[in-house]
Amino acid sequence: MPATWWTRNRHYFWYVVREFSALPLAVWLIWLLIEIKRAADGPTRYVPHSGYGFVIFSVICFLFSMYHSVTFLKLAGVIIHLKVVDHPVRPRVIVDIMFALWIIASIVIGWVLIGFAR
Repeated sequence: MPATWWTRNRHYFWYVVREFSALPLAVWLIWLLIEIKRAADGPTRYVPHSGYGFVIFSVICFLFSMYHSVTFLKLAGVIIHLKVVDHPVRPRVIVDIMFALWIIASIVIGWVLIGFAR
């Protein structure tokens, strides 16, 4: 099978992009840990050398993480099977609940982080 097999079909292409999205996120987390360590060394030693590069890379990683999250949550109806009073819950309802929980969790985490920043 040729190395470019995944570029011939749109569905395969976006699947590979989704799987690839974990790599930039891992690099971003390592970069963040390095910056945290450098900041912990004290204000006299900390000179943010990353500047705009880190911000631009963070935006790119954010887009990858959003794509990864949305595509995963869209599959929740296929992965999760629930019965309520011996009746199966429709997959669309499960997906809607997952997205609602994601939004609620994001709001709570944002609220906590803003509280810590004050």
